[in-house]
Amino acid sequence: MKKQVLILILILSIVGCKEIPDKEIPEEQPATTLSELQDEACNAADESGTCNTRLEELGIVLSEDCCQILGKCC
Repeated sequence: MKKQVLILILILSIVGCKEIPDKEIPEEQPATTLSELQDEACNAADESGTCNTRLEELGIVLSEDCCQILGKCC
């Protein structure tokens, strides 16, 4: 009886420790285009030098997107 219990515990520990792979979560792809409002926000922030302050506070567009897509706020 002890041998059966020991084997059962061993099997449960092996099965219980099996790693379950996470489903692949696709990374967010940056937008390839900006809306007219986002475009204007990027241009205005770039001209006034507020890319890292006011632009981020508004939350309309990320300065990284402005840089990658329009070459502004880099």
